[in-house]
Amino acid sequence: MNKTNRLILASTIDGICAVTAFWGAYWLRLEEFPQELLLNTLIVSTSTIASFWILGVYKRIWRYASINDLIVILKATLLSVTITAFIIFLMTRLEEIPRSTLIIYWILLLAISGGIRIVYRLLRDKTLSPIYNENERIDVLIIGANEEAESFIRNSSKIEGPYNVIGILDNDKEKWGRTLREIKVIGPIKQLKEVKRKKSVAHSKLTKVIIADRNISREQIDFLLETCNEMGLSLSRTPKLSELDPASPSLSNKIKPVEVEDLLGRPETRLDKTSLKKLIQNKNILVTGAGGTIGSELCKQIIVMQPDNLILADCSEFALWNITENIKNEKKNIKVVSELLDIRDERAVIILFEKYKPEIVLHAAALKHVPICEKHPIEAIRTNTIGTKIIAENCKKFNSKAMVLISTDKAVEPSSYMGASKRAAEIYIQNLDIDTKNTSFITVRFGNVLGSTGSVVSLFQSQIERGGPITVTDKDTTRFFMSVKEAVELVLISLTQTMEKDEKGGISVLNMGQPINIDNLSRQMIRLSGLTPGKDIKIKYTGLRAGEKRYEKLFYDDENQIKTEHPDIIIAKCREFNLKSVEEMLEQIDQYILKNQFTETINILKKLVPEFSIDNKTQVEK
Repeated sequence: MNKTNRLILASTIDGICAVTAFWGAYWLRLEEFPQELLLNTLIVSTSTIASFWILGVYKRIWRYASINDLIVILKATLLSVTITAFIIFLMTRLEEIPRSTLIIYWILLLAISGGIRIVYRLLRDKTLSPIYNENERIDVLIIGANEEAESFIRNSSKIEGPYNVIGILDNDKEKWGRTLREIKVIGPIKQLKEVKRKKSVAHSKLTKVIIADRNISREQIDFLLETCNEMGLSLSRTPKLSELDPASPSLSNKIKPVEVEDLLGRPETRLDKTSLKKLIQNKNILVTGAGGTIGSELCKQIIVMQPDNLILADCSEFALWNITENIKNEKKNIKVVSELLDIRDERAVIILFEKYKPEIVLHAAALKHVPICEKHPIEAIRTNTIGTKIIAENCKKFNSKAMVLISTDKAVEPSSYMGASKRAAEIYIQNLDIDTKNTSFITVRFGNVLGSTGSVVSLFQSQIERGGPITVTDKDTTRFFMSVKEAVELVLISLTQTMEKDEKGGISVLNMGQPINIDNLSRQMIRLSGLTPGKDIKIKYTGLRAGEKRYEKLFYDDENQIKTEHPDIIIAKCREFNLKSVEEMLEQIDQYILKNQFTETINILKKLVPEFSIDNKTQVEK
């Protein structure tokens, strides 16, 4: 609803409230209605609307009505009754209206108008006005006039509140000039640079800007980081819904620093996991690569859904010990088993499946670092392709309900051995799914996750801690990013959707949003540390490494994209292969690897993944 329509609706309601109160007062006092109904209706409604407009009632945001709003309404209704009494006095000398009628009218008008706006807030606040010393508080500016901002202001107004909110910036034009709990919405976010010129802020000691808008864009966060850095202000945010502790008495008062995840500019999604819990509860679940970034988050999210048995498999002793220690006390009635396992060891995998007979397998084990895989391509193929084949064959042999392969955007038109080996795994799993009835083979493809071991984000953080320089391969390089928590949630939702609809042969691709420029990300991370890019931390451009692309893609051009019930999951229907031919090629690759025949191995891989280019590759293991 636009500003004009809102004003018309509000004034109409107040006019009706005034007429109802006036007639009610008359009836309560004289048990009859006034004689000049039309004239009196015009007088009381007009004087009420005018009074409310003069005292700024219509500039307030009703949905956040507070005790202060009630005080303003009290003044506005008193002014309305005074104007009404004056006009009627000029007309009739108040000969037909007892003086007590006007007092009853004021009480009724206050009760009706104020009650509409404020009664539920009175029940929640349980107080009329907090008493505090504003001089001891930190002056802050809020970004976003919404529920989070209202809750933050309400908690800050309490006696123990450490903050004094002096203004709000919001890009919604309809909110400009209005107030939220007595705090004025000054204007759009871009006015931050000029905010100290505003009358309401000019005499304050603004030291902090707090983001309350969960839907703030990446560009706006970039602007806030740069501007706050220039103005000497610190930038924080209110906690996300997933970070709130229901046991905490002042949830919204606990601000957090802006983190790398916030730079994505992605709104937080709340997922319904009812169907997922039914799928996992009381089942034997196997997670390969359980000690890695994706694998460990899978374990943390799965354990709360009460599987009967959670089997953690990893070839790294330390990583396996670490994730086991992190989750084993989460649910004491759930059996957590740790298995030190190399997925390339077919005999070890068979023993694992014979022992536990997992019903759902989440396959996150992989070699993922492009430069390492470029130097050791045979190891990448053994792990990412042959290792996946070994896991999948045993899922089929032991009648697992489902297997999920975690894939990567680097599998799309691959330029690296890592990408090509993952693409070969995609092709095998996709066509195995089409050919198999009892087991669902699901592939989930997405880009980078923030904070994963060895990722560019971790690299930048360590370089900043050392004082720089930050190394960026190319100014134009972009990558898709998603938080590990959101990525794993969507992987599990993809599993549920596929099992419920019994879809075959598709690849679930996660919507990663717009790609992020790596050079810009490095500058944002420097600002997050309170430093200035190029001054405190230098940026060094090193050039693209072997196998790296300047830009990544999530889909092949010929993949048919099918929307699902979840907006962040898209099914890619790609070209089908003959499963027998694929299995023969993978068997040839396996045999050539055993014989240490590098050229023959790569030739078969290129035959399976013809879009893979191996031109200009150096320093490879032969």
